Amino acid sequence: MATTELDGLLTRMTVILDKPVDWEEWIFLRKDSADTHHLWSMVNPDLDDAALEKLKEPAAVEPEQYHEETEEDTGVVLKDMTTEEFQRYQRADRNYDRALARYTIKRKALNDFTQEIGQTISRRHIHLIQSDNTAYARLKRLKKHFCPSTAERELQLIAEYRQVQGRPRNSC
Repeated sequence: MATTELDGLLTRMTVILDKPVDWEEWIFLRKDSADTHHLWSMVNPDLDDAALEKLKEPAAVEPEQYHEETEEDTGVVLKDMTTEEFQRYQRADRNYDRALARYTIKRKALNDFTQEIGQTISRRHIHLIQSDNTAYARLKRLKKHFCPSTAERELQLIAEYRQVQGRPRNSC
């Protein structure tokens, strides 16, 4: 089932996952959406959990990591640092701030994607994912219920082929 959403002049189409026949188009659109923020390697339901890329929050930078203690230290690390130590600490702190900003953006994109999954499945199937908190767990569960086996897919393709084959040709 397709729905349209008018957003200014842009019309967006999406597939609502309701039956196994919807799976291929639905998962294609979800992959496309996840790829927008480089998330697919974190949520790909074809991978084992161990093979997934994990989103890790960057470790905070502490001044103590950049200071060599001396006997003259006053106990206030930032005050006791040499100019070189302080400059290394500042560089590391700026790098941490940038990494944290990237992490925050990716975390939000992952949360939005998790919500998108729930918003693009048929209402009668929401119970399947209610206990799953991550996009990966939701995709894995939906794949288990909707992804047609190879034999089922072959039967679908044969039926589609026969349907196309049986149509009369336009004679002009």
